[in-house]
Amino acid sequence: MELNQTISISQFKKLLEEHSSILVYLYQDKCGVCKTLFPKVKDLVENEFPEMELLVLEAEQNRELAAQLRMLAVPGILVYFEGKEYFRANGLLSLGELKNKIGRYYSLMYR
Repeated sequence: MELNQTISISQFKKLLEEHSSILVYLYQDKCGVCKTLFPKVKDLVENEFPEMELLVLEAEQNRELAAQLRMLAVPGILVYFEGKEYFRANGLLSLGELKNKIGRYYSLMYR
């Protein structure tokens, strides 16, 4: 679910209630690392964690939400299970590390 709009913290909380697992990807259009990392993160979620919702938000458009989530650098990744933050990362991230972090809890929830 890629949102090219601003969402409020209350809308964000509602999404957390509606989905048992969400990976939030915050990016900026002018960020080269964001553009390089996103397709890999998207493939990882689609292929390894199909039950997980991918929420893609442009950080400038969602500056207030990003600040409330304490995501001050891009790319920013937040992983939520059952409405609770499970993992966060800013900047460059190893896909192996992300897969391992998500995989442990994901396998308990969905398998």
